[in-house]
Amino acid sequence: MNRYDIGFLGMGAANGLLLLELERKNLLHTLKILILEPDAKLKNDKTYCFWADSEHKIRTELRDVLSHQWDTIATADGLESLEDQHYYMVESTALYNKVKSVAQSYENIVWIRGAVDGLKTRTDAVELSSGDYTWEVEQVFDSRPPRIKEPMGPLVLQSFVGWRVELQEDYWTPNEMTLMDFNIPQNGFTQFMYVLPTGTKEALVEMTRFGSEPLPHELASNHLRNYLLSPGLSFDIVHEERGTIPMTQYAEVKDQDARIISTGARAGKIKATTGYAFKSMFEHAKELASGIAQERKESSWLRLPKSEMDRFNFYDHLLLHILKHKPHWGKEIFEALFATQKASKVFQFLDEKSSVKWELSMFARLPVLKFLWALAASFIAFVVAKPSRWAPLLFTFFASIAVVLLPTYITYGLQAILVFLLFLYGIPHGALDGYSHANKDRLPKFILRYCFIMLLVVLFWAASPVIGLVAFLVYSAWHFGETDLREWGFPSIGLSFLWGTMLLAMILLPHLGEVNTVLEVMGITRVDWPAEFVNMAIRMTLTLGLFMGLWFRSIPWIVAMVTLSLTATLPLATAFGIYFVLQHSLSGWNHLKLSHKWTNLEMWMKALPFTIGAVVLFLLVFRFDKNSMLAWSSYFLVFLSAISLPHIYFMSKLYKDRF
Repeated sequence: MNRYDIGFLGMGAANGLLLLELERKNLLHTLKILILEPDAKLKNDKTYCFWADSEHKIRTELRDVLSHQWDTIATADGLESLEDQHYYMVESTALYNKVKSVAQSYENIVWIRGAVDGLKTRTDAVELSSGDYTWEVEQVFDSRPPRIKEPMGPLVLQSFVGWRVELQEDYWTPNEMTLMDFNIPQNGFTQFMYVLPTGTKEALVEMTRFGSEPLPHELASNHLRNYLLSPGLSFDIVHEERGTIPMTQYAEVKDQDARIISTGARAGKIKATTGYAFKSMFEHAKELASGIAQERKESSWLRLPKSEMDRFNFYDHLLLHILKHKPHWGKEIFEALFATQKASKVFQFLDEKSSVKWELSMFARLPVLKFLWALAASFIAFVVAKPSRWAPLLFTFFASIAVVLLPTYITYGLQAILVFLLFLYGIPHGALDGYSHANKDRLPKFILRYCFIMLLVVLFWAASPVIGLVAFLVYSAWHFGETDLREWGFPSIGLSFLWGTMLLAMILLPHLGEVNTVLEVMGITRVDWPAEFVNMAIRMTLTLGLFMGLWFRSIPWIVAMVTLSLTATLPLATAFGIYFVLQHSLSGWNHLKLSHKWTNLEMWMKALPFTIGAVVLFLLVFRFDKNSMLAWSSYFLVFLSAISLPHIYFMSKLYKDRF
């Protein structure tokens, strides 16, 4: 089997820019490279645009692929200079030809015309396959289009139809462009025209729509035709471009294995609210090329993901919510933006290099009430779409108050609620493994295999309760950590296990007396640690957890730590139930729902036979000790560990394949 240092999945703009950067750093001759690209890259399938000052590296290093530039923008108030900025165009064929020329000049670069249809991670390499061929690669740069799972409402699309036209007479000024002309029918969405002249008689005229429905070709053609005919122009269409760009903050794919690195749209490099990506892909290519030696040595186990949470993401979130639910508001917002701010300052803002002071001044001149509506509406949508982020804290807060006021009666009531929710979606989310990983014909065999694994777990407990308990804690820590970090956007093998261990410590250590009572019933030696040591361990875990939440700038992480610290005042069963039912199971339920596009009702109906079976098994086990709550607790632990192990395997596979 042939082995390569680097494998490129796709050779579009993102990976093409990375290949060019590796050549600029004189690294290509030291690397054995495999390129898998299904397209011949012979057509001008895209037009990339970006803005930069004349000294920017993108301007100087890609000079030979720049087809045109503009330094003046036409606005409703007249012409406006871009000052030290220029707006540039790159035709995709120019970039593709440059990349292919570089690749063909190196004998150690192999270019395969084909798409990857298999990707497996092994200890020593990543295995790629296409058809009957298989290769081993040490590091992969993956630019395949991401599968987007929009968690709140419909996906906003930027769809466009552009014509390259030639006129019969001089009309345009080659250095003057029209960026967003809203003087066209809106059709209930946000619609506008671009005009990018490349000569006095030639231009790219493009209609763009922001909205949840794509721009129909016939409608776009009519608007383009009317736009050009209204000033009395006679024109010929030389070339047409069409496309759709998802406007989302959920495009980035983070692989648990550090050897698989996303690029382009898959790395979230498309600006969610504008669709611009070329300059961010260029800068990402520089980052990757600069650290490629370190990246190749970095362990996937120790990989620490980065948080992208900042104020600019928050701004994008508000505007996307407006475009998603009130797309007809877009015209007023954008017109107000360009009417009150210089284009050069807007470009600086879109580059996320503006100051907070300028941003506050900008928002004060926009329709403020519309953004306040977006803030309130998006918060409500978040509460509905992400209950696992807030429900545990809310339940814990009220439970803590109730336990103080009615300590005798409220505990059983809280646990009854959690048991009800456990059978409502806690156990069902695990029962859906059969539908998630097996087709109809294989389902009976899948169930038998699932039950066999459960039986092995029970036998382990019977043979050695200590081994059974330790194994359960280890794979539970891994699974809880993996689910939470997938939910929060931080997939990492080592980090998952660390977080899972920390949350179990935050649940078990404050309740060590109850834990020891259960252990004694199960015939396991008590954990007799000094109170000073236990308290120190709790404080260290809490401090480390809060520090990590702040380090990764993750609000859900911090909320989870606050919730876990508050559960210390509640009984063990209630504390564990709050985490397991309201955070872990809800997250897993929603991950399955998003992955398979199921409705809640479909999921409940699919899981019903398995849920009934679990309830029956649960009751059969407990009938022997129905008068002993402690025995029930110990049996429930064994029961939970038995159904957990196969579920953990299949959920981990789901995360690897679909997230």
